[in-house]
Amino acid sequence: MDETVVKANGKRYYVFAAMDVERNELILMRVYTARNHLTAKSFVKEVLNYCEGKPKFVVDKAPWLKSALESFGLEYEHETFREEKQG
Repeated sequence: MDETVVKANGKRYYVFAAMDVERNELILMRVYTARNHLTAKSFVKEVLNYCEGKPKFVVDKAPWLKSALESFGLEYEHETFREEKQG
């Protein structure tokens, strides 16, 4: 699970996405006008509708993602996401 910021028409939008890494499938993607604990919690709650049992999440250092997962008592591991160098 991760999120990124995009700009459109001079405004910032936050795109949250969750993937099933075992199946390499997108579970859910949503766009929000804010990036905080409440939006992350809303996103996680919706993602859980597509999961069986208690899934394990992989997230970066974003505190809003960690706190949202912790509020549901969900297991997660930290992994820093970064682009690989070309060449």
